[in-house]
Amino acid sequence: MKNLIIYTHLNPASFTKAIVDEVEKKAIARGEEVKIIDLYAEKFNPILDMPDVEHLLMGGIIPEDTKKYQELITWADHLTIVYPMWWAQMPAILKGFIDRVFLHGYAFNFTENGPVGLLVNKTAQVYISTNTPAAVYEATGMNKSQLRIIQEGIFEFCGLKTQTTIFADVKEGTDEMRKGYLKTIK
Repeated sequence: MKNLIIYTHLNPASFTKAIVDEVEKKAIARGEEVKIIDLYAEKFNPILDMPDVEHLLMGGIIPEDTKKYQELITWADHLTIVYPMWWAQMPAILKGFIDRVFLHGYAFNFTENGPVGLLVNKTAQVYISTNTPAAVYEATGMNKSQLRIIQEGIFEFCGLKTQTTIFADVKEGTDEMRKGYLKTIK
């Protein structure tokens, strides 16, 4: 299996990076090929700009960075997406990655019968870390909102069979709790 890990966190000593390290370690132990996209380290430009619009709407040439990331996604059998939740959302750099890379004609199409995902026969595991306690997200419905947006609205829309795991109370929780979270990673 080919596992592409896409993650975003500006701190290489973050819990988000610990998740990435654990996923990579377990994937390699299973004999998987692993490639990692660190959006901050790669200084990914999240801004949907004129070259993107020219490609999407005017038949222009696909920007090289978009093409490179699409090739990596095409290579992969499985995507692992790891990010912290900031203000009840993914970081802007990841949203920009999705906007610029998961494009109409590559990740999905519209037909007379509605939208069709083009990234079929791929799976995705999303890991979200947040400092908010789980009880708050459950009481407010934010957990369900995250699943609706990230799973249904983005990755399943594009054809990927997706699972999402939310690790809550990361900052205020204990080391044992965080270690326990890492042990649940398959």
